[in-house]
Amino acid sequence: MRRSVSLFIVVAVLAALSYGVSNYLGKRKFVETDNAYTTGDIINVGSQLDDVILWLGAEEGDYVEQGQELIRLDGGTPKNRLARAQSDLARAVQEVATLKQLGRRRAAEVREAEIRYTLARNEAERRKKLADRGMISKEERDISVLRMEEAKAAMDSAQQKLIEARIDAGAMPIAQHPKVLTAGAWARGLSSMVNKTTIVAPVAGHIAKRFVSAGDVIKAGRPLLQMVQLDKVWVAANFKETQLRNLHIGQPAKIVSDLYGDEVVYEGTVIGTGTGTGAAFSLLPAQNATGNWLKIVQRVPVRIALEGDMIKTHPLPLGTSLAVTIDTSDRDGPRLTAAPSPRPVDVTATYGYWRADGQAMVDRIVAENLPTAAATEATPRTVASPDH
Repeated sequence: MRRSVSLFIVVAVLAALSYGVSNYLGKRKFVETDNAYTTGDIINVGSQLDDVILWLGAEEGDYVEQGQELIRLDGGTPKNRLARAQSDLARAVQEVATLKQLGRRRAAEVREAEIRYTLARNEAERRKKLADRGMISKEERDISVLRMEEAKAAMDSAQQKLIEARIDAGAMPIAQHPKVLTAGAWARGLSSMVNKTTIVAPVAGHIAKRFVSAGDVIKAGRPLLQMVQLDKVWVAANFKETQLRNLHIGQPAKIVSDLYGDEVVYEGTVIGTGTGTGAAFSLLPAQNATGNWLKIVQRVPVRIALEGDMIKTHPLPLGTSLAVTIDTSDRDGPRLTAAPSPRPVDVTATYGYWRADGQAMVDRIVAENLPTAAATEATPRTVASPDH
């Protein structure tokens, strides 16, 4: 009986030791912290113009699509300037068309002057022969020579006027003339300015803050709204420096939030480690060279990307408190990224319509003011934009 009890005690002790060692070794490959928060980009939506707000299309908490109209400005001044620029562009096309027509008329005058000179020269040569044979007087011969010289002077004058007309009109099509290009560029710029009186959402997301109301006078560059993209948040986990020894990029993480509790577990991946502690980037860094220095364990931010669709079904507002556990078993990844990103970190194509709309307007005005005979010169994007 005593032998059985002793054997049972030995087995129990060995089992306890085995469990303790296994638990200790298992915990060594995990690092965890509850000093973690949801982080994401806060997008400031502002105006590029000084103006007055006439209309607001979204409230705090609303979801908006990329390109959705958010704010309308008055835009009276740029609209008036655009109308004048459109008139100047039309006038420039008409003036260049007139110069082209003048060039054609000058060319016809040169041909006519050349014919008159040829006739006068032939007549002078004929009368010279007649005078040499005594069939006409010397005075008649001199008159024919004088008429030839007058015709020559008229021809030279016509040719000079043709050269000047061609310089003014240029050899290029009407739509490519410098006067038209200059007027078109000015009109295109003002068209872009008018388009900027309509402020649209640069990305799809939620309105987090609204700082203005209809009727407010605003300044260019001032934030009017703030947006967040809750489907593109990440985790900023602040680990003690003593926990980073085995931390590598690519290691898996499990995250739980105070918002949803332990029932909702998010999967994540370490994508980067901070290049400094929080104290190093603080507004007033600690001065450790003082005599009363006290060592404090520092924390380093670790960026963790959320994986899967859990973030869509259980969205996390920015600043949400989280608890993070990272499995450090796989240590093949780098500690810091060693190569530049192969693609842009962020991009928006929302505002490209400013240039496209302006170019289409310029092309239309040019085509409408071309003479009928020159209308064939008009082609899409006749007045080239530097952006094209």
